[in-house]
Amino acid sequence: MNRTTSFRRKLIYLTVMVAMLIPLYLLGQPAGGDGDLGGRLSVMRNEYNIAESDLGEISPASETMKLASLGLRGVAATLLWNKAHEYRVMHEWDRLKATLNNIALLQPHFDKVWEHQAHNLAYNVSTEFDDYRQRYEMVREGTEFLTRGLRQNTNATRLVWYTGWFYGAKMGMSDEKEQFRRLFSEDELLHESLKNENIAVDSPEARGPLGKPDNWLVGRLWLNHGYDIVDSGVKIRRQTPLNFYETGPKWRLKHAESIESEGVLDQRAQNAWLMASDDWASFGQRSIPTTSSFTIKLGELDILKAQRSEKIEQFRMLNQEVYDAARDELIEALPDEFKAFYDLPSDQLTFEQRQILPSILDGLIPNLKPIAKSAQDDATRLASVNLIDEIANLNERILKTNGYRTQINYPYWEALALAEQEERTVEARRLIYEAEKANAAAELDESIRLYEEAFAIWEKIFDDYPLLTLDDTAEDLFDSIRRYMVVTDSEEIPEDFPLIEFAMMMGELGRIDSRDYQRIREEGLEQVMQDRLNSQEIAPGIEGDSSQNIPSSEGIPQPVAVEQPQDVSLPQGADK
Repeated sequence: MNRTTSFRRKLIYLTVMVAMLIPLYLLGQPAGGDGDLGGRLSVMRNEYNIAESDLGEISPASETMKLASLGLRGVAATLLWNKAHEYRVMHEWDRLKATLNNIALLQPHFDKVWEHQAHNLAYNVSTEFDDYRQRYEMVREGTEFLTRGLRQNTNATRLVWYTGWFYGAKMGMSDEKEQFRRLFSEDELLHESLKNENIAVDSPEARGPLGKPDNWLVGRLWLNHGYDIVDSGVKIRRQTPLNFYETGPKWRLKHAESIESEGVLDQRAQNAWLMASDDWASFGQRSIPTTSSFTIKLGELDILKAQRSEKIEQFRMLNQEVYDAARDELIEALPDEFKAFYDLPSDQLTFEQRQILPSILDGLIPNLKPIAKSAQDDATRLASVNLIDEIANLNERILKTNGYRTQINYPYWEALALAEQEERTVEARRLIYEAEKANAAAELDESIRLYEEAFAIWEKIFDDYPLLTLDDTAEDLFDSIRRYMVVTDSEEIPEDFPLIEFAMMMGELGRIDSRDYQRIREEGLEQVMQDRLNSQEIAPGIEGDSSQNIPSSEGIPQPVAVEQPQDVSLPQGADK
């Protein structure tokens, strides 16, 4: 290769480089004044709102860090993540915080940076300290780290939700929740910083019964801020809409639960539950996006079912003769035990029959398509086909709504909020609270009186709201019953004990199926247990030996009046 060839090649390289730089210059030209939109990249940044100023607060330090990495930002970030892990393992907290700050400067718009490292501080690092005050400081560091992330990512809905989650769950559900809640309510420095983020900690919406900011309610305000962002047109990212929208109303419920557990058992607790019920009802009226092409409202299941029944009746009126004949065939095919009660009035049905009846009635709806095809005129046929489509759409909506309601146990929380706002429920909790205090102070006669008053009220509450037998409160109530048995020096539950069925089932299972509780209350424990005994299949290999099937009764004495079958196993109650 001679010098002429080498020079020619260098000249070609230089020409190609200059040619490539020209389009890059034109594409990347910044916007100017007087309507100058700049190059194509500048136009696209404005069009899709991805300019630095659109994403959030501009950080000069972050831009400097990006330039200083000389195009190796990914490598630098990876090294810093490894360093952060090393510092956490070695308990070098100051270096850890400095490293986290550098990671955030390098990757300010990567949500996971803020989310992961905030979780690291609040959940992992905080547990390394023995003093709860130091643990609280680390939790506080985690929440403030998230807040910094939100300043630079104002439309990051996941970060807003996660911040609200931290204030609620981490401060209100930790082992140190009593101390954390108190420290948060007194943390005036944090309150001031929250005000700067437009979180109204000094408003009634954020203050608990003692007039100080409550962590659950402040978390709810953060979540409501996230809802406002989504309502303005920003999409929910990296999270299901159901979970995103559920948490805010749930924090209201958790706030009411917390203040009652701390001894606030008066009108203030009742008001807290009333507001929680309103929040949950509003959540039920919110349009929730689904995996299908439509949205649903969790509180409108009964409306959808009524609309379906109306459409089916309209279809029947259009094709009355053929429809009724097809329905009569289905009725005739019913087993005799179902024929005997499917058209009886509700007050004449047993509990089990009332549970089965909706399924029977659904099964008596004929196949509508053949009936529509048999219509004599085109107008009737067309109207029938349209109704079939509407019914199919309603069926899909009902299925989706019911599935989403079950996923978050919507009916349970709805019933809980309604029951807890009643004066008698607050009174029942107050009596239990006072009974436990009297018991701890060895005031036995007073504790017995308070226990018995409370149990009588709880019996009526469970009759009206059987779903509450699934509540965590049910476990606490069962513990109170056990302590009552110790105080009264009783080895057996009296026949007239108000909560005898509840105590029996909790003693056997540790948790109750609300439907079983309803049936026992209506038909009696002996009848239900006998029916279960008669229908139980004995497992192969243990015929004649029921000892392997005996449920544990440890923890509570058996009642005098009821003989417990030895091989009965009631179904496990549904988790909340």
